[in-house]
Amino acid sequence: MGVVGTACASNGGEAPDKDANAATGVDGVDYTNVYEGGANLMPARKAVCPGPRGPVAFEARDIPDSEIQREEDFDVVVVGAGVGGLMAGLKAADLGASVLILEKMTKGRGCFECFGAVGAGCQEGTEIDKAALLDEIYRSAYYRTRPEPARTYVDRSGEATDFWQSVLDKGANGFVISKVEQAPSSCGFPAMTPLIDTELGFYDSPALPPDAGVRSGLSGIYVCLEMQDVAKNAYDTVDLRFSTPAVRLVSDDSGAVTGVVARDESGYFRANASKGVIMATGGYDCNPEMMQAWTRPEDYANSSWWNPGWGTTGDGHMMGLAVGAQMDPVPHPVMNFRWGTPDSFADFRTWNAVYFGILVNGRGNRFVREDAPFQVVSNAQNAQPGYGKNCWYIFDETMYEGMEDALEEFKQKGWLYEGASADELAQAAGIDADGLSATLERYGSFFEAGRDEDFDRDLAVTLPFTGSRLFAFTTNSNVLATTGGLCIDEHCSVLDVNDEPIRGLYACGNASGSFFSGNYPRHIPGTSIGRAITFGYVAAESAVNAVVGVGPKLDGNAPALTPYVEGSAVDEAGKASFENLGPWNPYDPIHGGSADYAPEQLGGISEACDNCHTYASGADTVLDGMSSLGK
Repeated sequence: MGVVGTACASNGGEAPDKDANAATGVDGVDYTNVYEGGANLMPARKAVCPGPRGPVAFEARDIPDSEIQREEDFDVVVVGAGVGGLMAGLKAADLGASVLILEKMTKGRGCFECFGAVGAGCQEGTEIDKAALLDEIYRSAYYRTRPEPARTYVDRSGEATDFWQSVLDKGANGFVISKVEQAPSSCGFPAMTPLIDTELGFYDSPALPPDAGVRSGLSGIYVCLEMQDVAKNAYDTVDLRFSTPAVRLVSDDSGAVTGVVARDESGYFRANASKGVIMATGGYDCNPEMMQAWTRPEDYANSSWWNPGWGTTGDGHMMGLAVGAQMDPVPHPVMNFRWGTPDSFADFRTWNAVYFGILVNGRGNRFVREDAPFQVVSNAQNAQPGYGKNCWYIFDETMYEGMEDALEEFKQKGWLYEGASADELAQAAGIDADGLSATLERYGSFFEAGRDEDFDRDLAVTLPFTGSRLFAFTTNSNVLATTGGLCIDEHCSVLDVNDEPIRGLYACGNASGSFFSGNYPRHIPGTSIGRAITFGYVAAESAVNAVVGVGPKLDGNAPALTPYVEGSAVDEAGKASFENLGPWNPYDPIHGGSADYAPEQLGGISEACDNCHTYASGADTVLDGMSSLGK
């Protein structure tokens, strides 16, 4: 299929046999076996992805010159008109570059309503400990990412935000970036770590409709529309085109990316980029087969979707892999939230019921601290049997303020059940009655004791069950975005499989990787949109100024590892010699030094045990205070 990428965790050697259950997309690309060089596949049970299927733009075939209708020349080509791509295009234009922004969808993309930054003008007076923030980002990824991209976000997000405000000031609607106030130790939702006070938003903007503050993503969509308007009307050097997908990257003989092949109503054309191409295509949450190949099945198998554009189909990932780019190892992290309903992201009429109620599985058992960050609760639910199927919010009539008028609607949809007792409610909803009764009784006892002994929920900000009517509301997780992508360095240059920057190719937003691992850390405010804005800004600066980082230095003086070799089997004579060692049984966990071992026992490496057992001549082989087998 012409894709030549390999995973960061490639094992080399012969290519694996093709998987009979491979996830093959509508474009014919086998996403399961996308890597060359025998890269390991992700071991996981198969599950069908129920998510939306957007239009895939990437074409695996090489587009012959005979099909190219024309060529156009630009300094910078940006692929994708989401918030990161628009930022990249506007920054490049601000630096004097001629810019083409290509968007395959008809109206562009949206973004969520808030984002994170450090040191922006609107954050004056807010103290943010950069070292603590960096440490939290690294720890949330279990240090499985390189530090440079996160540091770029922390160090450059403030100036990127200030530039964003200057762009919005050119618009006609008065968008204002302002600080989002949060509870001192909750990051917006109760969490185990102190507040990282980085969150910014647009809630003070007069152009937003009155309900934008409670409709997640609405304000972000309006902001993107404003950025589109600025790109089209405030900059003569920006060419923004919709319904025009990029399908392939173009490289020269040195491997440098020099442009893209794109398609419009007249056919294929080549857009040359003298300074570079910036990949801003987003994730791939609208590509079901790619989701099946690159993410954990529990992250999608029983989920709803929140996506306003359906354009996120992994085009940038595939275009990068086709020119030798490196991608984050699978499984990729997914941004997923709790609170999903069978047909939507959430129904906000259930806000109080969800906030005050408890969450149980089909056995009627609680399985998570309900007031934990959304991502935490979602992950816990997805870990339940059936990938979170048959999970319910349980609450009573003292907790459901705001949904009184929706009770009959939810009941008719089959989402809500009511009972006068735990047994009656369980029978109606299909929950184990004994389990639910025991859970409610135990949960009630926590209020008497003053401590949630199962999950340490903060009982001071919730309610006990005191009503006479019990309710069970169905719930599932929902997918917002994938957050694994093409590996980048601190300049947002895309790296090849040898960790060398690919000249002329940059990435931002969810098309870029090297930032999250395993999980999207919801307790750190705004790293998703924050990195999209920051990396779009930095990628444009790097492209226009021809900034290219250096590759790894691997030719130092570190010695080569000692190879382990296959040792000979222990024969009868060897066993007899071991018995002569006395009470020090070599097959027990406590044993003597390597001087007492035969080479056969050590697998042919007589120095093996000396790596961790080095004793002075004649010294005891146990520490002071330990007992010997012979005493």
